[in-house]
Amino acid sequence: MIYTSEIANFFGITDRQLIFVSVVAILVIGTLLFLLFFPIRRFINKHRFLYLFYKKIRNVAMDRDFYLINQYVFNADDKNKVMIDHILFGNKFIYLITSKYYEGDLLGKQNDPSLILIDKKGRRNYTDNPIERSRFLMSRLSMTTGIDTALMIGIVIVNDNCKLAIEPISKQFYIVSRNRFPALIKAIESRKIGTINQEQMEELVKEIDKQNKKNKK
Repeated sequence: MIYTSEIANFFGITDRQLIFVSVVAILVIGTLLFLLFFPIRRFINKHRFLYLFYKKIRNVAMDRDFYLINQYVFNADDKNKVMIDHILFGNKFIYLITSKYYEGDLLGKQNDPSLILIDKKGRRNYTDNPIERSRFLMSRLSMTTGIDTALMIGIVIVNDNCKLAIEPISKQFYIVSRNRFPALIKAIESRKIGTINQEQMEELVKEIDKQNKKNKK
């Protein structure tokens, strides 16, 4: 075992000086780790947001015993294929889920073609309203599968550090932060309406899963 005095003698300094240097080094390293923590966390969240969102959706599916199909690819028309990030099959609704990451905060109205994106420096820019994409996907999915749009809910999930000030208009389309997603599903599934026939639901899930595998080839 090497004692403090032996280390101090090796470097030609006193024990008190060695302790001072050690404390300063620990403080410097601690400060650097603190300063780097948030940028590193933002970097990870930005580049792994699809996986982080998927984990949250998967947990809801497992907790509520819902079916979940990821990255559903289908023909929007004769020439183009589109993808729905996740389709969650609830007891009362089928949820079409789109994942989006924003560097800033969003404000506006659900029906606006564009939303205002406020970046970290307070600058305002217009960005496409992701609900418009959700409407498009819902419409095309209904056309290709025959599922009534009344049974579908469109949800856009965004990163938790994106503050939302979106004026709600429709009860069919939502923008929600990742951490609030489970509460939103719980609230929608608690609506006082009948449940979807489970046998028909299982057949629908099998058919959509079959088509998805076929379209991905």
